[in-house]
Amino acid sequence: MNQITHLPVNCWYAVAPVVTLTEEPLLVPFAGQDYVLFRNRDGKPVCFSDRCPHRGASLSLGTREDGCIRCPFHGWLFDGGGHCIAVPADGDGATLPARSNLKDEQAVCEHAGFIWLWLGEQPADHSTLPNLPEFSPKQWQHVSNSFTWDAHFSRVIESNLDNSHAYWVHKGTFASQDSPLSIPYDLNKGDDWVSAKVKFDLPLPSALKLMQRLQGKGPGLSAETTFSFFHPNLNIVDTRVGDFLHVIFVNASLPQSESQTISRWIKYSPKKAFNMPGREEKSTEISRTIFNEDHGVVQSQRPYAVPLDFSQESHVNSDVLSIEYRKILKRKQKG
Repeated sequence: MNQITHLPVNCWYAVAPVVTLTEEPLLVPFAGQDYVLFRNRDGKPVCFSDRCPHRGASLSLGTREDGCIRCPFHGWLFDGGGHCIAVPADGDGATLPARSNLKDEQAVCEHAGFIWLWLGEQPADHSTLPNLPEFSPKQWQHVSNSFTWDAHFSRVIESNLDNSHAYWVHKGTFASQDSPLSIPYDLNKGDDWVSAKVKFDLPLPSALKLMQRLQGKGPGLSAETTFSFFHPNLNIVDTRVGDFLHVIFVNASLPQSESQTISRWIKYSPKKAFNMPGREEKSTEISRTIFNEDHGVVQSQRPYAVPLDFSQESHVNSDVLSIEYRKILKRKQKG
């Protein structure tokens, strides 16, 4: 396990949207370790080291067979408890060495649309899982993907809480510098979560401005976004643009090292009777563009981890969500 500044322990980390754990095994890179997720015969997720004990091949490249996982290299088969139950090359009844079972089993569970992994020496405590909204597939459609940051996880989480950078970093994508005022309101918080709302103006082409005027709605269009954080690594960005758009972006930041983080995200929108061809690809590309715009700046931040000494950086009113995130992180370090 890599030593990573501010890495919280004895807590649940969101590591993958449930929809990404299909019939095939799933790789979970976390803090310098590679784990493999798959569903056992009961359909419950289980998690072990991604290395086959035989010759170290990646099990996430293998296949799931009736709640077991088969290594892609020599076909060794492991059940949901990590026990080796077949070595094809040696035949049935072969004597297996003591070191033939999977290693480093991790406590995992399924909750609110994500797979969660427990990190810490204390027993896994399901009562500490966050209270999150559920998104029924009958009402919501989704796209999901991942993104790799050359940045510390705390900087990535904070960038997903930082509202005022949009006017400068995303001015070519969705934000307008005509009205950069961006102070959060309706701040709500608990011991391990925080949320607040922000309104901002959107840049509009002339034709859409004219349509707005003809409909008696004024020349502008604004968005209302609720930014939320749930300790230790989940952001939710819920955006509404009048009657035009409602998008809920849920992002899990997986710490890898001092200077690398993997985002695994899912984006929800109200289900429609008909979608334009290529909707998922277009939606994914938009999110990737926004991530790339953020990445250019976030990877430049120093120190890598956010300072928990508030005197080390300047802070203003529009930074309230970042400040509250740092308070949570500092409080959890002491805990």
